[in-house]
Amino acid sequence: MDAAKRIVARNEAVSGSQSPNPMELHYRLVVQGMEEGVVFHDQDGVIRATNPSAERILRIPADALLGRRSVLEHCEALQEDGSPFSLEHCPALVCLRTGQSERGLIIGIRQSGGELSWLSFTSHPLASAEGSLAGVVTSFRDITELRDRETQSTRRYEEVSNSVRLHDAFLATAAHELRTPLTALRLQVQNLLHRVSTGAGLAVEVLTTKLQASVRQTERLNTLIDLLLDVSRMTVGRIELKRTSVDLAELARDLLVRNADELTAGGIEVTLDAEPVTGEWDVARLEQVVGNLLSNALKYGNRKPVHIKVRREGAFAVLAVTDTGLGVPASEQRRIFERFERAHSGGPSGMGLGLWIVREIIDAHGGSIGLASIPNEGSTFTVRLPLASTPEAVVPKEKP
Repeated sequence: MDAAKRIVARNEAVSGSQSPNPMELHYRLVVQGMEEGVVFHDQDGVIRATNPSAERILRIPADALLGRRSVLEHCEALQEDGSPFSLEHCPALVCLRTGQSERGLIIGIRQSGGELSWLSFTSHPLASAEGSLAGVVTSFRDITELRDRETQSTRRYEEVSNSVRLHDAFLATAAHELRTPLTALRLQVQNLLHRVSTGAGLAVEVLTTKLQASVRQTERLNTLIDLLLDVSRMTVGRIELKRTSVDLAELARDLLVRNADELTAGGIEVTLDAEPVTGEWDVARLEQVVGNLLSNALKYGNRKPVHIKVRREGAFAVLAVTDTGLGVPASEQRRIFERFERAHSGGPSGMGLGLWIVREIIDAHGGSIGLASIPNEGSTFTVRLPLASTPEAVVPKEKP
């Protein structure tokens, strides 16, 4: 770099009648062949010399640069945060004012065509033979590709970190959800063992009640285990569909009948407006869809009425589940269909898998799901399913 400084500093000092000595010529050739752009400012801050790389990087010919005070005059200059960059802070001009080197200053330049490049600038003061400031030599290189790679790496790191955080939260929630029925089951069994070991009598009605409670806890455990197995299968992209002829209206009606006691106990009114709509679907998977959407509506419906509607629109069956509860902000409406995400982080507990599973099953059937929601007014989840079966029984998934 010292050689480059000397040659560009002398570039104007040598008159046309003088012939450069061999060393001078060597220095000039070095600067001309450098990959970095190089410009020389005289003591007044005016550009007096450049090299070909400066023209290439800046995309402006040398004669358009000569006589300017900054290489940034021809473009829109930006700071790293995207705000405008003042030419008074140009490293060459700062170096002239302070007599100190400016190193590694990153500046964005936007050309007239709109393309944005990022350059790294370094400026050094040049002293005359008498020791006074003779000018400044500035070198710069294009770091756009490097910066893009760093940005992508940062974004990928943030995505992975967020995924790990969600995964950890899911494991903690799953452990809690599994522990709850397991603890209740253990207490029931321990109580029965204690009575047997102490010879205490146990009425048939009491024994039956305790055993029924134990069976319910084992069923809940089995449901949770099936859910985790579903997550594993869906994550690797294998959703096996067993298609049969299914009446969606009848399926929804049967689901409400089976859960009538629970709905009555919860004091939440659920109404069904359904016309017969028959299609080729996996009945068990479709029950998951309706059940998860109903569960979601009950959970976030603020104990207000829930309405389910089934109708046919052309070649599609349409299922709509509406509540008048908390609603979902527009900024979160895409996120809640992702794994381990919940509509309201401070709301009811859960593993954040219900809506993700719904979307995966609907995708596997070739359908779609949409959400219309207004905070504090409610939500409507609308499912559209093709009546005819699609040839794909296994839907390929993108790698995580």
